[in-house]
Amino acid sequence: MAAYGAEYDPSIIELAAARLYSKADAVVMGSIATGVVVGAAFGAIPLTSLGASWPIPSTFGFATLILGAILGAVIGYTIGDARAFGYRLQAQSALCQLQIERNTSAATQVAAIRTVPVPAPAPAPHPVAPAPLQSVEPPLSPPLSVSG
Repeated sequence: MAAYGAEYDPSIIELAAARLYSKADAVVMGSIATGVVVGAAFGAIPLTSLGASWPIPSTFGFATLILGAILGAVIGYTIGDARAFGYRLQAQSALCQLQIERNTSAATQVAAIRTVPVPAPAPAPHPVAPAPLQSVEPPLSPPLSVSG
């Protein structure tokens, strides 16, 4: 039942799950890098001409730059980890469906083996009439009596 010549291939699902995991890792790293850049940009404001209107003196400029970069990295990690969770969840869902398919396939194969028709037992032979009993004659000796 292949539509448009496509055949079912579980390795494609495994590859897609691996790519989702890679994408999740890339999202975390990208978010951290973006957070560092944005945080450093905000932290560097005291070093620019805009810093004159800020209450932080320009002598703390490098400290605010480093603090902004660190804070940006933490915020970027938090956002990236939350987004990466969605990709990891999609990958696990695909792998779970693949495992369900494998279990179902194995169960149907076992059921097919168990339902193989068993050959019918050989027919019972026709009953044979028992041989006629021979007459039994009484014993020739007289019965023993017990006398007291």
